[in-house]
Amino acid sequence: MSATRPPEPTHLVEAVLFSSARPLGLDAIRSATALPEEEITTSLAALARHYSPGGSGIVLRNVAGGYMLSTNPSCAPAIERLREEARPVPLSGAAYEVLSCALYHGPLTRGAISRVRGVNSDAVVRNLLDRGLLAEVGVDNESPGSPALIAVTEEFLLAAGAASSEDFAPLDSLVGEEELARVRERIFLASSDTPEESP
Repeated sequence: MSATRPPEPTHLVEAVLFSSARPLGLDAIRSATALPEEEITTSLAALARHYSPGGSGIVLRNVAGGYMLSTNPSCAPAIERLREEARPVPLSGAAYEVLSCALYHGPLTRGAISRVRGVNSDAVVRNLLDRGLLAEVGVDNESPGSPALIAVTEEFLLAAGAASSEDFAPLDSLVGEEELARVRERIFLASSDTPEESP
């Protein structure tokens, strides 16, 4: 009986990506496959060609700082019908504001987020923490009580289809310098006291 041939490098990378539900960085792929980085990058390039949006129902995506295989967005209606899943409850305007605070100015405390928005944001932050779009990433030792610091998560980057926060438009291209200065001042002055929640 002839010896089994070892798998091709591209096949190894493809198998590892296929088995993971989360994006994998180069270090994770190298650890799993024992391949040198050059062979991994060559394999990823080959897989990107093989799993192109125009030629496959599966695509290779570079998101949240890693690589993953996922269904082609053009096939989404068929996938949704197969799963018979209800769409998630859409995010509110307040949720988008809180996510923007965390994305562009984070990590921030709940108090800082509330100060920037001008309204108590605790309920919105809790909802986004529950949905996995925000996470507590440390504490602010300079503030009374050492409140938790909040930042956007890998799940948020996945949902946005972004490889990192740098994929988003620069903040100064979205709002004027005067408004930016006001926001920065509010963050600087943020304390444990937050405004009253609006009705």
